[in-house]
Amino acid sequence: MKGGKPQGWGQARPVFFAGRNILPRAHAPLRTFMVAMTVMCFLAAMAAGGMFMTWRAIDDWKAGVVSEATAQVLPLEDGEKAFKERIGRVMEILRADKGVKAARLLSREENRALLSPWLGDEGLPEDVPLPRLIAVELNRDNPPDIKALDGMLRAKVPGARLDAHGHWVLRLSDMARTASWLGMAILAAIALAAAILVAWAARAALESNRATIEVLHLVGAKDRFIARQVERRFLRAGFVSAVSGVAAAIAALGLMALLAPSEGIREGAWAMLTGEGGDFRVHATWLMIIIMAMLIPLISARTSVMRILRGMFRQG
Repeated sequence: MKGGKPQGWGQARPVFFAGRNILPRAHAPLRTFMVAMTVMCFLAAMAAGGMFMTWRAIDDWKAGVVSEATAQVLPLEDGEKAFKERIGRVMEILRADKGVKAARLLSREENRALLSPWLGDEGLPEDVPLPRLIAVELNRDNPPDIKALDGMLRAKVPGARLDAHGHWVLRLSDMARTASWLGMAILAAIALAAAILVAWAARAALESNRATIEVLHLVGAKDRFIARQVERRFLRAGFVSAVSGVAAAIAALGLMALLAPSEGIREGAWAMLTGEGGDFRVHATWLMIIIMAMLIPLISARTSVMRILRGMFRQG
């Protein structure tokens, strides 16, 4: 000390306080912030992974549903022989269409097996007439006009119709949109919670170091300099927390890929980790989580600290 003034405290950028002494690394509010931020980044990364897994599963389901159709031939009061003839005409019409890749008549046993989840193991009596179903595989590269093909079947073969599962495609599309909005809402809620947490932690940090800050202010340190020290500490804390949270999410997905009871979940988790099929959206999202986990503390700390500092010295 010389003349009652701490050495080096009058400099524009004091080396002694360059990101170390205003907010020590072991500072309680900062530790609380890092723990909470790590958990939020983990939840954000898992929410993003789950959202993309849901999209991938729905896309696979939609691809399967869109590439298939079912033709039905209803039993009419025209006898067994006429019924078989109508089934044969339907098969001919379907196989003649360039948009149909294959058509296979389901056996009576397969027909009844489809009803067993609703009717139980006993099924139906043998003499109960059932529609005959034809599994139709569509050409994905050159799909048929389903409406026109259905109209042709209905016009040429009594009791025949074609179902392209359009209702299920619509339901899957609605599910995909719901999953998207839900994932976005979760990520937005986490970002808002992070901003509020940073503001609280910054205020707690400044209040607990009020005496040091007042001394710095008295010897000429500007509010902007003090704010930069706090920003730097929260920026570093946000980066460490984000990397830790994303790494924990990657580890959790790895465990899911190895130990999940469902094969679909294991395949989805593995695809998220490896970017299988060239889909690296989840990796880009994880990188965005790390960037946002740095930007949110930086921006929130800057605005909060300047406001707090003005309030502290206005009150003093």
